[in-house]
Amino acid sequence: MAISSSLLIAVAALFSAVVSVPVAQESNILFDGRLPWNTALSDLDSYSTSPYNAEYVIGAGQKWSDVLKFPLEIPSLFDLKGDKPFEVTINDKSVFSPGGNPQAGFRRSELMPGVNNGLDVTVQGITTFHFSIKEDIHRPLNYSHQYELVFIETNDYSSHVWTLKTGSAFGATKLPAKDAKTLRLGSSTAGGAPEEVLFSVPFGDGSWHNFAVETNWDKNTIAVYYSAGYGLLQKVVKTRTNDATGQGQGAFIKFFSGSIA
Repeated sequence: MAISSSLLIAVAALFSAVVSVPVAQESNILFDGRLPWNTALSDLDSYSTSPYNAEYVIGAGQKWSDVLKFPLEIPSLFDLKGDKPFEVTINDKSVFSPGGNPQAGFRRSELMPGVNNGLDVTVQGITTFHFSIKEDIHRPLNYSHQYELVFIETNDYSSHVWTLKTGSAFGATKLPAKDAKTLRLGSSTAGGAPEEVLFSVPFGDGSWHNFAVETNWDKNTIAVYYSAGYGLLQKVVKTRTNDATGQGQGAFIKFFSGSIA
């Protein structure tokens, strides 16, 4: 099945060391994935000019300059003056082939913070991941598929600390599923635990959706702040237990489409 979908991200992909503060303070930023106005797509292909991993995770033979776009779009809540949002796309070339073994069952375009090694500062103490996303209405998603949009994966790749999804869940009996056009933030799946939806909001209306996901890596807790458009962040998930003992092999901005024939 031929596919071509994309997600607009004002990645204010920010990791900050903050406690009970939903807006990152510049002095506390551990990783800043925002892109200034003069960034060229080719800059994302080089470790010397990209804040992200310049090689992973994209389809075999692809470069980030093939996958990303700079749309004409008003910046998001988290962007600074002079920043610009970018767009992540997937298509039938988005087949990751680790060790030369194609993962043909799904498509992947993942941006990984360049600082990530699984045990770096972004998974120590208390950190908050700030990001804004919206759908490109000119390249709509196929809501019969499941998309894992943003998540933190444990450093052994066995589970997720938390995941933001949209589309129809794997195994859905009716496609698209009733809740397909929603953003759903799920809990930790460490140790094979079933994922629990912690927060859900309608998606696909052309608005920016802003998140700040706080993880306490020592106490194994999560708290979530959210707003739409340019509204102030509100706490939508009170601080609660969430297994983060596997720490994080990157907080991915991952555009994953499964259930593709």
